[in-house]
Amino acid sequence: MPITDRNRQLRVIAELLLVHLPAMLKQNEQALAHDLLAVAGTALREIYDDAQQSAKAWDKRAYDVKADYLRREWDWALGASNYALGLALRPDPVTPEALSKLRTLIVPELERPARKQIADPTRFCGAAQVLRARHK
Repeated sequence: MPITDRNRQLRVIAELLLVHLPAMLKQNEQALAHDLLAVAGTALREIYDDAQQSAKAWDKRAYDVKADYLRREWDWALGASNYALGLALRPDPVTPEALSKLRTLIVPELERPARKQIADPTRFCGAAQVLRARHK
């Protein structure tokens, strides 16, 4: 996945965390909030895995400095992914404090998107259940 795809994933994550999840918490839609966190956590994990794969490719070409820089640049994504997936799998309600902590784990400053990419967040219903089934 090129850097443009990683950045696109980050924009989707920003939209989930800054637009849709706060709205779900105001509406007390905890099930959908868990589903959206599952999507965000999975996207963060994909970003991390792709950065690691790209770094391995740079290592094969003996570009060790570039590979190490890429690993350091995206190293935060694993911790943020684990936290988001943990919130999604936890039966406890999602709180604004938990979302705030997740935002601080994401190194690039998230910006509220000018244009929504996700018109209907309810299409992600069931994402947390799929995640739970995979982790059993």
